[in-house]
Amino acid sequence: MAITNNGTMVSASRDKLPSTYTLPTVTTFTDFEYKREATLYVDRATVYSATKTTTMTNILGNASIGITKQVTDLVTADFDATKTITIYADLYDIDTNLSVSQTGDFYSNVDDKFTCYVRIYVKGA
Repeated sequence: MAITNNGTMVSASRDKLPSTYTLPTVTTFTDFEYKREATLYVDRATVYSATKTTTMTNILGNASIGITKQVTDLVTADFDATKTITIYADLYDIDTNLSVSQTGDFYSNVDDKFTCYVRIYVKGA
């Protein structure tokens, strides 16, 4: 018994993503039993790479502060992790906390934090 996180899909508009970013493939489901929206923050210094697409990949997958990790932590805190639970998240918008152009250009080394808006989907076995 455990929580299985299928990952984080990205439905944010393409103008908010690096131009060469490839969207991740995530197994989704429509029979969710619980849906939650959350605003999560990712420290730029932790995920920054000179390559914008790598920065975006790190925003999702960083093992200590990435969106997928934070979603797993939230669900673990809210649900009985001894039960079989499957989850996935949808990053539907992303911004920065600084006043810069709100386009894919904000992945460069200018932000303090990325503000990530996610929907979390949960179902039991």
